[in-house]
Amino acid sequence: MDKLKKVVIFIPAYNEEKSIVSVIDRVRELYPETRTAPQGYYVELLVVNDGSRDRTEEIVSAKGVALVSHPKNLGLGAATRTAMETAHDMGADVAVKLDADLQHDPQDIEKVVLPILENRTDICWGSRFAGQINYKMPFIRYVGNHFFTWLMNVLTDYEISDAQTGLMAFGRKYLAVFELHGNYNPPQQLLMDANNKHMRYAEVPVVFHKREQGTSFVSLKYPFYVLVNIFRIFVYANPLKTFGAIGIFCVLFSFLYFLMYVLAQRFGWSSSSLFVNDLSLALLIIGFQSFFFGILADMITRKRR
Repeated sequence: MDKLKKVVIFIPAYNEEKSIVSVIDRVRELYPETRTAPQGYYVELLVVNDGSRDRTEEIVSAKGVALVSHPKNLGLGAATRTAMETAHDMGADVAVKLDADLQHDPQDIEKVVLPILENRTDICWGSRFAGQINYKMPFIRYVGNHFFTWLMNVLTDYEISDAQTGLMAFGRKYLAVFELHGNYNPPQQLLMDANNKHMRYAEVPVVFHKREQGTSFVSLKYPFYVLVNIFRIFVYANPLKTFGAIGIFCVLFSFLYFLMYVLAQRFGWSSSSLFVNDLSLALLIIGFQSFFFGILADMITRKRR
């Protein structure tokens, strides 16, 4: 066993008493912990119980699976963060996130694991859109998936076909340095964080089934949480671009308002000249402060990296 690579499959779970046994049994059937297959790895299971109010924790404990519980529901991002930290502490060479609803086929786990074990990538996403979706996805969710995938292609250097997947794998190199601050939308946060840390990205086609039990955590509020987290990560990773752009914008408008002041003096619009002059000065000060704040923030973040 010591010569084999360790793969930790972690399952974030919130009120999943109806499906969690099926997921655990299916994973154990496919990847028993004593596995000595030619692939050269063995599997350990980990469940993060995210403050479930049903029998999820009791059921997982009875199955003898490694378990970490949050005292209250914190969100999928928080559960994923706890799981990745725990997997790293467990000595995982690869950690795989698998949802508890069986929409992703556990048989596809090996597809996202092997590219990392073969040192072809640092993280690997299971793409539903490059693979097969076995039900008609609701229109709103279909549009949302494609919008956030487009956005991730804009904000990262990766070529991504599915930025909302629930099947993701992370190599030990990334597990040691990852940062996941928000409690929602872990796939997008991790994509941006991995890109900022210059990690290699790969994706493989996977199968996606209709959810048969439980309810989805995605609601109408979800996109707003996602956009806020994405903006926060972008600012954190690119402070000079963000505050530099704000600074340039303010300085340009400062000159515009100063031009209005000059014109006001020229044509005798004295009633508004004082306001325009003060606003021009205020924008100029804000612009230079934003620009220098961006430089300082960039120096701090670079030092942390």
